[in-house]
Amino acid sequence: MSVGIGSNPAAGVSSNSNVGASSAVVVPAGTYAAWVTIQNTHATQKLSLSFTSPATTSDYTLAAGASITLPFGLANALYGIGSGAATTYALIGF
Repeated sequence: MSVGIGSNPAAGVSSNSNVGASSAVVVPAGTYAAWVTIQNTHATQKLSLSFTSPATTSDYTLAAGASITLPFGLANALYGIGSGAATTYALIGF
């Protein structure tokens, strides 16, 4: 499936991964042209997100099962850090 963004059509992209107690890139710059939803898929751990590296646990935090949609493409990377080892997350967007 694809969606047109003006004259720039984009294919849908989804992925899943995990991040530990050290900051890492969750969404690489330029991966999503229009929007992206990030869901914390871990049953108990928190996922903290930041556009600043390194992410810290005091940044914007998603509780277990929570999600956020960013209604714009990401020109820079989004970093994340988990409250424990292997905090899982899923991404979907255009």
